[in-house]
Parts: sequence; C-alpha cells; structure tokens
Amino acid sequence: MKNMLCYLTLISPLFGQLVTPSWRDGGADSHAEWDLFTEAKFAPNFPDVAPDGDATLTCRTSSAFLTSSRNIYSFQAPISMQLDDTTGLLVRNIFLQIGALGSGLDAAGARLITEDQQGEVRVIFPTQSFIAREEELTGDRGGIGTTYGIQWDLQETPITGKYTILFDAVSTSLSIDRVSLDLSEDYRAVNKPKPLSVQVRGGDVMVSWFGNRRLQSSHSLNSGWTDVPETEGVNQIVLPLQKQATFFRLRSAGAVE
Repeated sequence: MKNMLCYLTLISPLFGQLVTPSWRDGGADSHAEWDLFTEAKFAPNFPDVAPDGDATLTCRTSSAFLTSSRNIYSFQAPISMQLDDTTGLLVRNIFLQIGALGSGLDAAGARLITEDQQGEVRVIFPTQSFIAREEELTGDRGGIGTTYGIQWDLQETPITGKYTILFDAVSTSLSIDRVSLDLSEDYRAVNKPKPLSVQVRGGDVMVSWFGNRRLQSSHSLNSGWTDVPETEGVNQIVLPLQKQATFFRLRSAGAVE
C-alpha cells in the first residue's frame, strides 16, 4: 500500500467512516442512518443510528440473508435495495452514503423516483457519485470495504412528500454494511473526501482519516516516522499547533517499519 503524505493545509475534514455534510443539523435538513439491519428481504429496516420515522430500507433480493454482523448479503444474486421516505422539506439536495463489503455497487445507476400531484412519475439519476473510502479489510476473510457517495442536485426541480431511491450491486457477493441519508432545502456540493485531512483551528490541529490505518508524523521527511500516540482505533485526533513543520502519513495497520 502506498504511503500518503499530507502537510498542514486547510481542507475539508472527515469524521469517522462516513462524510458529515456541512449542512447537517443546520435547521432545514434531515438525517437518517442504518447500521444494524433486522430484516433480510421484503420487509422494512428502520434507521437505528439516526432515527427517522418515515424512512425505511428494504432489500428486494429473494436470496438475501442477514450475516452474523447483521449486514444484508447475497452470494446467489446481486443485491437490490429500495429506500422509501416522506419529507416535509422542500428538498433541493439529497446525499446518500452506502458502506458495502465485497463486490461493487452501481452508484451512478442509483435512481430517485418521485411522483407529482398530476401523477407524473420522474426517474432522476445522480448528479455525481464517487468512492469516498476504499480499503483492505482485516480478519481471516479479508476483502475490500467501500463507502460510496451519491448526490442529487434538485435546485431546478425540488421535491417534497413521498419519494423512493433504488440502488443495486453490480454482481453477486455484495454485503450492505451501512447506509446514511441526508436531505436539505439548500444545495451544497459534497467534494470527494481525501484519505487524510489536516485542518488548523486556532491553536490546534485536527487530523482526520478514513480506514483502519496508523497515523504517523515526522518533523522532517529525512528523519524517520513515528506513530502518533492515542490514535489506535480512532479516525480523528486534535493536536496542539507547533511552530515546527509537521508532516503526517497513513500506514497500513499491518505495516512493519
């Protein structure tokens, strides 16, 4: 795995394993999030991390089942998911995040389906989609974990009331691990996050990163690297700002110096 270097620069921060949109909790917005699923197929899963009484997530694949970690998985057919929601907002912005293990997700092929008062059905494809995080998984089975970001710009055609989002795997052996949904009345584009982010705030430096990797620092690229203390099992740390230049990099959790 290649080393990733980052000098002290002002770039968008990352939090945990999912992107936190800048507009969240700003007033004219909503957030729903699923982590542990209770229904494998043909029955709704309700948000368990960020509750939303109207939002449900349903698997439409007959061969799907729940894994021991309560993911939705199928090795016989590609997973097909349906998200249903009703909102009182005049939505101009939808940002969907999907954490998946195994094979790929057709993020660009996700469909937003709405119906107006005249009964006209619209199918809207995303304005943008990107891979926010991709990393090798630890454990005996290994594999790849991927977080997808999918966004709709609805400034010209805002929606309200009921809507549906459909998204599918590109092949068999995809496991749905986590789903996050953010709506807002104002549109703000989400930039594809960088694996390592450093932000100066007053007298502190906030370092954030994705994945199960070790954070290391150095005051000179020629003087060697050391692990940053108290970063095991976390994805963010706040350090005091120093006058001396500091470099950061990420290393694989299993890397040997």
